[in-house]
Amino acid sequence: MRIKKFRGKNALEVLNEVKKELGEEALILSSRRVEVNGELLYELTAAVDKKPDDFNRRAQDYGNSDLATLKEEISGIKRMLEDLLSEKLKRSRYIRLLEAGLPPEVAREIEDPLSWIRAKVAQRKESPFSRIQIFIGPPGSGKTTSLFKIASWLKYRRKAMVGMISLDGKRIGAKAQALRLGELLEIPVMVTTLEDSEEIKSFSSYFEYLLLDTPSWGRSFRREDIKILLEALPYARIQAVIKSVENPREILRFLEELKILPVEGLVLTHLDRLTLGIALGFLLNNGFPPISFVSLGDKVPEDLARATPDILERIFMRGLEAICDLK
Repeated sequence: MRIKKFRGKNALEVLNEVKKELGEEALILSSRRVEVNGELLYELTAAVDKKPDDFNRRAQDYGNSDLATLKEEISGIKRMLEDLLSEKLKRSRYIRLLEAGLPPEVAREIEDPLSWIRAKVAQRKESPFSRIQIFIGPPGSGKTTSLFKIASWLKYRRKAMVGMISLDGKRIGAKAQALRLGELLEIPVMVTTLEDSEEIKSFSSYFEYLLLDTPSWGRSFRREDIKILLEALPYARIQAVIKSVENPREILRFLEELKILPVEGLVLTHLDRLTLGIALGFLLNNGFPPISFVSLGDKVPEDLARATPDILERIFMRGLEAICDLK
């Protein structure tokens, strides 16, 4: 096999040079743009197999030492081809990870997705769960349903005294929904507003755990409102509710807005609709709060699980075969 690099001002010029020197059967191994003496050139690396007769005739002309040199050259070519193919596989995998929605800086660090996920999950510490938790999330994230699932989990699995406050009373149907779910799950619910801070503080003293539902994150409820709530409940911590099938860029934008707030954990919802778990791989990086709970469906409280390493591995490895050609 003969391998050679060709350069020219454009792709057509270089291709013609390849065909002229190596023939129509030449194989293009790689292409790129290179700068030479300030000029941007198009570079192709091409290869062509030598005919067996040519090789045999040349072999007869060589002595033993020359044949050893030739074998060494062929071994070097094989290694180079293996490196090229390996690099091509990495580039292909990188592109697929980008298409899955991973930020470029995360996709670049993933060479072996399976090992990467296992290592990241192993590094994550278990999320604590403070006595007073404020749940916030964008519209449609499943915030209220997740809150009631966790309240039920605390009540029936931890045998804890749980109370709930809904600050979303202005939304049509929100008050009735909160009171109805509280009645069904036998959990005390108070519907109030952000202004009633004394009433909120008084209600919180009766329970081992107090969970607060808030209006959807957006124009009607922002960081300024959370700060008011934290003044009334200084020991409260935040659970950020994330819709797992949301565009990763939107998730990152939402979490960026929460950076200065005491976010203790993340609740992942709509996981029954998630096909590519690695699209959320950036959440495993340091700098993001740990994942505390995962919601696997709509049933209350059955479709809720604590985010253990085993469960996180299964979630983030979902669909990995299609992305990374794993067998």
